[in-house]
Amino acid sequence: MEEEKSKELLNEEKFEEEEMSDKSFKEKRKAYIIKGLISLFSCIVHTLGYFSVWTLGNSVVYLISFRRKFNQNLTFSYGYFLFPIMNFSLSLSSPIGGVLEDKIGGKKTIILSTLILCTSFSIMYFSRNIFFDYILMSLNGIGIAVGINITRKNVCSFFMNSQALICGIISLVPGFLSAFINIFNEKYILNPLSESPTIENLYYEEKIFLNFQKLLLFEIGFLIVICIITLATYIPNNPKETIKYGFGEKVNENKNNKKEKEDKTNEISKQLKIKKAIYNIRAVKLFLMIFLFFPTINFVNNTWRPIGIYYKINTYYLQLVGSFYSIIGCVSSVIFALVGDRIQFRILFVIFVVLLTFSSFTFSNTFNNDILFVCEIMIISFVLNGFNIIIDPHMMKVYGMENYIEIGGVIRSSAGICEIASVIFAFYLENNYSGSKDYVYNFMYIFSGCTGIISLLLGIFETDEKFNYYN
Repeated sequence: MEEEKSKELLNEEKFEEEEMSDKSFKEKRKAYIIKGLISLFSCIVHTLGYFSVWTLGNSVVYLISFRRKFNQNLTFSYGYFLFPIMNFSLSLSSPIGGVLEDKIGGKKTIILSTLILCTSFSIMYFSRNIFFDYILMSLNGIGIAVGINITRKNVCSFFMNSQALICGIISLVPGFLSAFINIFNEKYILNPLSESPTIENLYYEEKIFLNFQKLLLFEIGFLIVICIITLATYIPNNPKETIKYGFGEKVNENKNNKKEKEDKTNEISKQLKIKKAIYNIRAVKLFLMIFLFFPTINFVNNTWRPIGIYYKINTYYLQLVGSFYSIIGCVSSVIFALVGDRIQFRILFVIFVVLLTFSSFTFSNTFNNDILFVCEIMIISFVLNGFNIIIDPHMMKVYGMENYIEIGGVIRSSAGICEIASVIFAFYLENNYSGSKDYVYNFMYIFSGCTGIISLLLGIFETDEKFNYYN
């Protein structure tokens, strides 16, 4: 009897210990999830700051309008270069963010990113030369590149099995808010009277530029507030907590694979893995696939406002088109956030390229039709935002979270290189072809449709299999 009672007591104690252990695990996992949600908020705020920089692209025509006061030979096509130069320097310098994060930490890197952006905007306040503006825009690109992937990588590491969904949320909220920021900037700061930037009047051009300077000051203050909120809510993920309380098969793989776990803390091993991944046929194929994917997007993103002005589309109407561009991008973010983790990257990529090539060949002769003009822009917004949702989780999956910023930065630099090449090509055609602009615009989009077909052929062979660093 006494033995039975002692066994019962031992069983009861064991049950209580297991119950307490289970309760403790649930509490710690709940705390882990809360940390992940706070990090998600931090990333959304951080991304909104960078999106606000991109919305300044809608003010390029006004900047060129003022620059003509100092150089009468400037045309709107010179504005093509401002944001492509920024994106070009951004894409080439994005691996720097990963290096700096390893050296000085995520928070200090975010501060450095904001400091570079605010400094370049402050100098632009006093600039009077379009070519100096190009230098400052490249500095903006470096500022964004330093910090853009740090908070995104951090929050994705909390939710390893839902990376596309997380990327979708990160793009959705800032994208939606940036549409309203765009309307506010132009309606209440830059162009309250909704006047055309093509008016050749020195007084008007001076007034526009003074408003542009106000917009720069507003942007500087906005970025400082964004930086403070981001730093206050930024919680770096702890890999040990991810192994204990995280989600998905990848966490279990990290737990069981001791070699991979050791490599994460081995800087030399990490450098060797990055070199092996970059000097590989798969990375070259991805690089070319993205490079050939982007001409249509670049032509539309960088020329739709000047094209609208050339075809005499109402200025206020163009302002609304820019806002709808952001809203359609939000819709795309939601759709591909929901399906991005469930459908192979290859299938989604094929859908995007088919849409791009269709729009290039179909709408190349319809810029003077307002409805079709809007359809083209909406398709580009849908494709671009959807692609940005699926490409980062794909590279996180293929190359691993610890190497994503460096390897992904090198591969995605192809988008920036393509953008600057596309804009140089468009500028050359528009300023050196003796015929009509109609022919130039048609040729650009037919050319981009052909590059899209080549990108499609490369994308068909892309897989979701993880890159093997050990063979």
